[in-house]
Amino acid sequence: MNNKSSLLDYLAEAHQAQASIPSIPELSNVLGISVASVREQLEVARSLGLVDVKTKVGIQNREFTFNHLLELGLRIGAKVQPGTPDAFRDLRKHVESSYWHEAAPLLTAQDRETLQEIVRSAFARISKEPISNPSKEHQDFHLTIFSHLENPIARSILETFWKLNVEAERDLQPDRPYLENVWTYHQRIADAISAQDYQLGYQWLVEHMDLVKQRKKAELSQRFE
Repeated sequence: MNNKSSLLDYLAEAHQAQASIPSIPELSNVLGISVASVREQLEVARSLGLVDVKTKVGIQNREFTFNHLLELGLRIGAKVQPGTPDAFRDLRKHVESSYWHEAAPLLTAQDRETLQEIVRSAFARISKEPISNPSKEHQDFHLTIFSHLENPIARSILETFWKLNVEAERDLQPDRPYLENVWTYHQRIADAISAQDYQLGYQWLVEHMDLVKQRKKAELSQRFE
């Protein structure tokens, strides 16, 4: 492994080679930078999801995804550019629409049953008194549909969107008629997938995503914070 002046370059190379990562003092010697600089750059690497740093364990590679980068950028972007969450929602809509015909046929019989189970769980929550918002079921439903995508960036976009969406909806007052409408569409999507009628499922998906336009302005202004 060639010496690098940047710890991030070194860690990326170590990750690719599946090599162990030395201690902070050793990294300082290898890279020719101060221990303080190593610590600063290591914190950046940790926040980006490249490594885990644990007492008595040391520095360890972790499986890399784009989720950490997206989440970090979106949380900061929402503070400096108020339109960031809405732009990301729009991106998610286009990603799901564009990849539907690739993703849906990859679903297994178990996946199709899982979608039905999620729908049943969501309706059970909606029917409770007091009502319980099935935001986790919403996340699980969509991520199940796209769970076999081979494009890691597309998967990260969807996983990050739904993680942040669950957080954004956590404190919203549930609207039973709206949720019943949303989950009626989810039932139709699940039924179409079970019948392997992917074009019909796509039509229900597009109609379902347009429901977001019916939300109150206060709901649409939720920030990923």
